[in-house]
Amino acid sequence: MSSGGEGEGGREPVVGRAKVPGRISEWTDKLKFPKEWTDKFKLPKGGGKVSGRASVPQAAPQGRATVSAPVRPAAPGGAVAPVKPPARVRKKKSRRGRRILGVALSTLVVLLGLGFLGGSYFYDTVPRPSELTLANSTEVYATDGKTQLAKLGAQNRTEVPMSKLPEEVRNALIAGEDKKFYQHRGIDMLGIARAAWNNLTGGERQGASTITQQYARHAANDMEITYARKLREAVMARKIEDEYDKVTILGFYLNTVYFGRGAYGVGAAAEAFFGITPDRIDTLTTEQAAVLGAVLKQPEPEGTAKGYDPQNDPEAARDRWNYVLNNMVEMGWLGAEKRNGLTYPEVKRYDAAKGFGFGYTSSGTGYVINYIAKELDQRGVIAWLNENRLGNWKNAGLRITTTIDPRVQKAIEAELNRSVEGSTMSKQRDNLIGAGVALDPSTGRVLAYYGGTNNGNEDDWAGNDHPHPPASSGKIYTLAAAINEGISVKSHWNSRELKTANGDDFNLANANRESDPGCDTFCTLEDMTLQSFNVPFFRVAETIGVDKVIGMAHRAGVRTMWTTELKPYDLARGIPSDRKIFDYWVGMGQYPITVFDHAAGTATIANHGVRHQAHFVMKVERQNRKTGKWEHLSIGDEKLNGVVAMPAAVADEVTSVLKRIPGTEAVEGTGRESAGKTGTWENAIDKKQSGHVWFTGYTTQIATTIWVGSKDINTTPLKTAQGSPMGSGFPKSMWKRVMDTAHRELKLPPTKLATGSGGTLGDVERGTGISPTPSVSPTPSPSPSPSPSPTPSASRTPTPSASPTRRP
Repeated sequence: MSSGGEGEGGREPVVGRAKVPGRISEWTDKLKFPKEWTDKFKLPKGGGKVSGRASVPQAAPQGRATVSAPVRPAAPGGAVAPVKPPARVRKKKSRRGRRILGVALSTLVVLLGLGFLGGSYFYDTVPRPSELTLANSTEVYATDGKTQLAKLGAQNRTEVPMSKLPEEVRNALIAGEDKKFYQHRGIDMLGIARAAWNNLTGGERQGASTITQQYARHAANDMEITYARKLREAVMARKIEDEYDKVTILGFYLNTVYFGRGAYGVGAAAEAFFGITPDRIDTLTTEQAAVLGAVLKQPEPEGTAKGYDPQNDPEAARDRWNYVLNNMVEMGWLGAEKRNGLTYPEVKRYDAAKGFGFGYTSSGTGYVINYIAKELDQRGVIAWLNENRLGNWKNAGLRITTTIDPRVQKAIEAELNRSVEGSTMSKQRDNLIGAGVALDPSTGRVLAYYGGTNNGNEDDWAGNDHPHPPASSGKIYTLAAAINEGISVKSHWNSRELKTANGDDFNLANANRESDPGCDTFCTLEDMTLQSFNVPFFRVAETIGVDKVIGMAHRAGVRTMWTTELKPYDLARGIPSDRKIFDYWVGMGQYPITVFDHAAGTATIANHGVRHQAHFVMKVERQNRKTGKWEHLSIGDEKLNGVVAMPAAVADEVTSVLKRIPGTEAVEGTGRESAGKTGTWENAIDKKQSGHVWFTGYTTQIATTIWVGSKDINTTPLKTAQGSPMGSGFPKSMWKRVMDTAHRELKLPPTKLATGSGGTLGDVERGTGISPTPSVSPTPSPSPSPSPSPTPSASRTPTPSASPTRRP
């Protein structure tokens, strides 16, 4: 040991029980200490000899209480002078203080040296954002297990170039986290000292990490809270600062940091908080950027702290926002006058149940992700993840195989998705919107789902966001209910228009078919289904009761029905029988249901009355982080046990009628049979125009429902691109193309539909029919195709009344 490295009595300085070498030049020679370190601690810059304890000024020992020196009695003249301790005592105290400080500083240097060397060895490179591997992302696949529908979790980000963000906006994003970003070289020594003191003295725990360190930590996927981690991230931060300029580093950080609401990076955050899409990121204002910069301190609730999302804690969010702006003024990034003129911006509401869509391979699959979340909850997967502290399902490293068949999904989007080049809807007027769902009747698997675009973050036109009156397409449930109540399809019904002037209780017409249908007062229920007359189905509901019609629809798959005021009724909680809620108009499809539920109900009839729960998740797997193998979570498996919703004879009798609907062409494939029903509901403004048009139909293998309406909710009449009124033939042609493609691509063999009983099931004597004169033919000649059947409406959907004429 050199003389400079000796302690008292020639012994080496001791820290606890560990010995500190007298020389550490072998470490310092390899280190490049930050200038602020060498200036503050007199550390060598490499190559110098360093003794075992640091050389320090002759100052009072730190870390111990101050003791006053004895006071010498006053000398003549009144002056009082302190009594100097003996030189031996002063020398001993001085040596002790230097030893304590030296040991502490030596230990710090050793630890930093080891940390730098270890970090340099293990972290030679720091990944760019595009190179990050996010081990916990959840991947969602189509039924083939190969086609990826979405990649969720930390992949919720869209990288944006810093050149698109004005300098003031960039500064607002970091002013709350690292206002000295442009002054340090990756490590803020004063910040570390301040945080350490605050933590040691029991203050609010602080991390003191610069944004460079925060990115380094994220890039290394090292979130463990240890001192070793802090050393490693310090090394990586210095490497980043040596290699990249400040704006580039800022881009690394702002494109990966978590802002809450499922948004990683400023591109996703701007959309989640303000609806600003990544391609419009240059419109982000300083006020808005300050909100995002404030959120970074704590994006989401933790314990009793609500965080700084203004939706969760508006007062705390505003306080933090002001703190960010004040920091900008302090650093000269923002003028005081402009700062005083800034106001807190309006922040977009966030629906945690819907989440914030990201990482989808197709804009039309976002709604599927929303349904997946519900199914995982229903099957207990979410509870299992919580019990095992694995976090949100989108970040839990799951692999989910769905029921979506990419071939069928592509076929349905080729008709309905405007963003698909050459799609049918892309050629139509801007006000038109369409939705469609295809299912496998034998399993309940949803083969395709389209409710709109926007990654599932806006209204779902196939789901509960937008129910629609099914009109005549809803008569399939009325027909099934009638047969189930013992009424034969060969029973006779009066088709004449109802008028209160003639003593009837209601006004009701037959959808612009007031001319003599041929059967007049003695029409069979089968013929009235084929011609889609309204009065007979109104009378059926009146005869058997509205609860019987609604109950049949519910058992088939309709979960919710809305009143004309759009009040939803969960049918699982009971079937309303009060006519003040649902009246006889239910028999002809007046009350709104969803496209999804209508497809499920249609599939039940196609499957001979056995209902399989419509679902999206087939199986769930999770990767074992130790072995890398995928482990099957059986709790996530689909349940394929069906329930009998109606007798097979009833369902097959309905099918035997629906496959005779005029204009229902057979789906592609020689010998294949198909069945279906049209539906047209009137426009709210122009009673002679359509507001909703439907077609729901099936083969034995696929059931598909298509709806088309107006984005302004039944206000603008539906017209084709050529300007002609739109009828049910429009969605029917779309349905035909979807079904042709699906059966062809899936290579499904031609099959026949059920034949039914020929009218022998049920009583032919039941009905409101009046026997005709001998000159009247009992059997009408079916028209070549159903005409649009608009119906009066008071507002968004028709409202029952005893006065207006009904034309569904």
